[in-house]
Amino acid sequence: MFAIILGVLDIIAALSLFLLKFSLAPWFAAIFAIYLLIKAVIFFRDFASIIDIFVVIIFVIALLGSFNILSWLAIIWLLQKGILSLFSF
Repeated sequence: MFAIILGVLDIIAALSLFLLKFSLAPWFAAIFAIYLLIKAVIFFRDFASIIDIFVVIIFVIALLGSFNILSWLAIIWLLQKGILSLFSF
C-alpha cells in the first residue's frame, strides 16, 4: 500500500513538472520538489533515490525558468517509476 501511495505521488510530481513547461503552478512543483528531496534522503541507499536527487536539481532549474530535455527525461523517469510502483502488487 505504501508503494502505491509513493507511486501516485511520483506521477503527480511528474505532472507538476510538466505544468512548469507552461509556467503553471510553480508553487505546486516546488512542493513536489521538496517531497522528492525528502524521499530521496530517506531512501538514499537505493539507486532510484540517487536519481531522484538529480530530478530535484532539474526541478529547481525548471522553477528558475529553464525547461529543457533534462526536464522531459525527469518527467519520463517519474512517470515510469510511478506506474511501476502502481503495478508492483
